[in-house]
Amino acid sequence: MPPPPLPGLKDADAVELVRFVDSFVPATAAGLDGPGRVTARRLNRAEYNNTIRDFLGVTTRPADQFPVDNQGYGFDNIGDVLTLSPMLMEKYMAAARSVSRIAVYGEGYEKKPGIIGKFMIKTVQDDGQVSGNVLPFSIRGTLEAVYHAPVEADYLFQFRMLNRRGRAPGVGRGRGVLTEAEKKAQLEASRNAAPPVDFQIDVDGRMVKKETVVGEEAFDYTRGPTVAKVHLTAGDHKIHVYIPDHANLDNPLANLNPDGRRRLGAEFMEVLGPYNPVVAKPPTYSNIFVCGGQDDACARQIVESLARRGFRRAPTQAEIERLLKLVAMVRKQGDSFEEGIRVALQSILVSPAFLFRMETDPVDATGSYRINDYELASRLSYFIWGSMPDETLLQLAAGKRLSDRTVLEAQVGRMLRDAKASNLVDSFAVQWLDIRALDRKKPDAAKFPNVDDELLGAMRKETLMFTSEIFREDRSLLDFIDGKFTYVNGPLARYYGIGGVDGFDFKRVSLEGTERGGIVSQASILALTSYATRTSPVIRGKWVLQTLLGAAPPPPPADVPALEETRPGNEASVRVRLEQHRANPACAACHQSMDPIGFGLENFDAAGAWRTHEGKFAVDSSGVLPDGQSFTGVSGLRKILRSQAPQFTRNLTEQMLTYALGRGVESYDRATVDKINKRVMANGNKLSSLVLAIVESEPFLMRMKEGKLNASR
Repeated sequence: MPPPPLPGLKDADAVELVRFVDSFVPATAAGLDGPGRVTARRLNRAEYNNTIRDFLGVTTRPADQFPVDNQGYGFDNIGDVLTLSPMLMEKYMAAARSVSRIAVYGEGYEKKPGIIGKFMIKTVQDDGQVSGNVLPFSIRGTLEAVYHAPVEADYLFQFRMLNRRGRAPGVGRGRGVLTEAEKKAQLEASRNAAPPVDFQIDVDGRMVKKETVVGEEAFDYTRGPTVAKVHLTAGDHKIHVYIPDHANLDNPLANLNPDGRRRLGAEFMEVLGPYNPVVAKPPTYSNIFVCGGQDDACARQIVESLARRGFRRAPTQAEIERLLKLVAMVRKQGDSFEEGIRVALQSILVSPAFLFRMETDPVDATGSYRINDYELASRLSYFIWGSMPDETLLQLAAGKRLSDRTVLEAQVGRMLRDAKASNLVDSFAVQWLDIRALDRKKPDAAKFPNVDDELLGAMRKETLMFTSEIFREDRSLLDFIDGKFTYVNGPLARYYGIGGVDGFDFKRVSLEGTERGGIVSQASILALTSYATRTSPVIRGKWVLQTLLGAAPPPPPADVPALEETRPGNEASVRVRLEQHRANPACAACHQSMDPIGFGLENFDAAGAWRTHEGKFAVDSSGVLPDGQSFTGVSGLRKILRSQAPQFTRNLTEQMLTYALGRGVESYDRATVDKINKRVMANGNKLSSLVLAIVESEPFLMRMKEGKLNASR
């Protein structure tokens, strides 16, 4: 500032300008470095499911049926926006009844044998239509699903195939059932389609059924479904129906059609059961009935244990007595001891102390105060695990030892090593990078026929596994900018042009010697920041500025027209059309910072594949930033971003602090953010350093008494 060719500000002038701007922010000018105040927060959907799992051992996900949580500051755990509607309250009541019954009696106690699940293949588009034509099935014709077995028992998995025309055997394109002549022609053609094809069903990575299909059988529309009988334990199981990726490559039936899709694939799968269920107390029973009797003393012990864990603090005597009255009332009406405990548990699950994370101001608090150890345990566990404190944290809180710095640091290290720390990827990183939006975006199927839901799922998984390694292995956070490794399976590796990877399992691969590296060259991000039919340097540039650097440009003026979309890549390149767009002075101010960054990614098409041409135009991936820096291609862009490492880590600090606190970062948090950022950079930009610095910061450990914050500001 100012932009070239004008000379930049002298250092003394820049310092004076910053001082002048800061004078308009009262909290900063006054040096206020207070902890702020967090609104009482209800558990969001992910936190509710995780808490139910860790509280009772119940593996169902009742919150999946709740209304979608609102977002604030980019996250769905912000107290100010987590409202409680009448509909959600009804859902809470129903979930409490269902969860308490499952926990006490088991999920399958009322289950009757029958069809209890059905899964469809992943398709190119949900509506199955493009330009009036019925689309074939997915590229690889596989079916992947997670099935939740309600009880340990035998189950039948049955699936039906699709033939090479992308529909169930005997069905014609857009005309219903084939004529007898068409069926005969298909059967005749199939006789020359040897060798046979293997279909395989895996459960939790273990093959449970393999069936060989010869050419003639593939078109036999009277052929019944393939059935596999499997004994499952209660809980989630991964199901995969597929043609082994490494086999049948020369088989006309298993190989790809000219349009890029397999000639054979799974159509749907049904689950039947449970058969021969194991009759036993559910595993969750022992989590509840911590003593073996049915007298009043045992009831009190059980209720105190449930309330302590459910409320995530020591319950009051009044709370215990209310719950015991429920147990007594149920037993007086003739129901069993177990039913009395179940009703008490149901009451706990709809209590505000369970549904909300509440922090109470001490009576003698006058301004900022340190939160108690139980409140700290909840802040810590919901930040790192997205769930309730475990027994270790609760015991430390009961002994008032958690606030000891040495103990706190040890617990942070322990929690980051726990598998539940994946919450930082599944909840924080997914929202920070806006990966959830990928579920609502798909490249145009006519323009990108090889990109289906299955491949989009692999793209998403690549980003999650890449992020998970950075977090789990405590690598430098700057790997988000230029890490030269990633995770791919066979289909995604071929899409990227990476050799040596086959099958559906993801493998870590080096990206040395390739143009890819860092988060900005991953297909999930590239597809997310594009339109369905073409790339968007504007959206990509804005995403980099906003998500990675925390420098989001202002929204465009209301009267600025959108970029002309007619026949992209034929009449003029996107770069040329954007240059025409920037001729409008109202557009130029923001586009001169966004567009060059997006131009650096133009070698990747709207679905993340590498390209050298946009239609008939050669791709120009050079860019010039407002400060005069020039670069070419994604490798040059990565160098520019790497030079902005302090800004990247500061933005990541703000994002993670927002997520950890459940409130937006305000002007009075500036000193805290700067302090955390300096500490992180001094310790190699590691996740562990960032998490620990946040946990030990004043806003995380302390709270402002109600009414004092506004007065201070």
